[in-house]
Amino acid sequence: MKKTFIAGCIALAATALPLDASLLRQGDKIVAPYTLQKGLLRAEELFKENNFRDALIFYYEALDMTTSGEVRAKLHFRVGECLEAIKRYEYASYHYKVAMTSGKLPELLQSRAIMKLEHLPDLAQTEEANRLYNRAMALYKRRNIRAAIDDYLESLRLMPTLMEKSDSGLIEDAIKYLTFLSESKDKEPERLLKLASLLELHGEVDKSVETLQQIIIIYADTDQAKQAEEKLERYSSKNTAYLEPKKPVDDLAQVIVEESVFDENFDFAGAGTVSRELPGISFAFKSYNERTEIPPDRFEIFMVSLGTGGERKDFVFISADGIPDRQLRYETTEMLYTLTFTSVEQTVGYIQDLYGDGRVSVNLFSKIVLNLKVEKKAY
Repeated sequence: MKKTFIAGCIALAATALPLDASLLRQGDKIVAPYTLQKGLLRAEELFKENNFRDALIFYYEALDMTTSGEVRAKLHFRVGECLEAIKRYEYASYHYKVAMTSGKLPELLQSRAIMKLEHLPDLAQTEEANRLYNRAMALYKRRNIRAAIDDYLESLRLMPTLMEKSDSGLIEDAIKYLTFLSESKDKEPERLLKLASLLELHGEVDKSVETLQQIIIIYADTDQAKQAEEKLERYSSKNTAYLEPKKPVDDLAQVIVEESVFDENFDFAGAGTVSRELPGISFAFKSYNERTEIPPDRFEIFMVSLGTGGERKDFVFISADGIPDRQLRYETTEMLYTLTFTSVEQTVGYIQDLYGDGRVSVNLFSKIVLNLKVEKKAY
């Protein structure tokens, strides 16, 4: 019945094609339903409504309709934002990179793209780890233990903290399954390697080591033997061959004595720069605008630089994103910098649209009050 239905659909499609084609006379011009400007306006409307999936359609269409390097760079950035919002992190990274390497992206958007590219790989790995873990648990519930093992071990490799979750008996059943499983000679090393990992996760370290040694002796020329040697080497140096379910207690952190060497408040109500160079410490604050139409008592970027020499690090805050985390801590070899934003005030301003079509409202910083405390670490 199913095959008959599919065959009927194919036959119907085949007979329909010539009819559709006949509706277009040679030389007729196919007109897009939207012009570039209308398409971009619609895309921006959908973007502001958080309707990212539909917005993507218009942004992709716009990419096909323009050859302007600047517009294409901004479009790739917007596509990246949409893909990031729907948790397609790897594709989002790709479009941010395309926008960055075009050489046409405005400096403000470049700064934002850099910040996003710094955290997207971690988000992508976390998303993939959770996906594999959930799939492993679903497979285990259906008693498909063989498939669940691979997903479970891979999820832990990507995100070891998943070990804190309950495995619902998967590890014990997986050990039993692999212990009694009969594999062909070429698949036997892989079975033993998985078994060794699961034994360690279950706390049976001695059995895990024995299994790894068995792989090295019997299957010496295999890739699994090399992996077994690496696991044994890591075990001898870190007391773990596969994963560390818990980080060891940081005894050093419990005896650190912090000595305050600097404590001062600062406030910014417009564009400006404050910087200090003191013995052993250095910092700078800069509030500024990329676009000329923003009034001097408003600013869109606030940059913080902490540390000296090679330990100096910059932190950039964009008015469009605000400052959600009100405390920033940064450690160098000898110093601990603690930056607390005691007040962050924002207002609405009107600037030229990203695509040059009228003026749009944007969030801007109007005032930032902060405290910087620098402490010397003594052991």
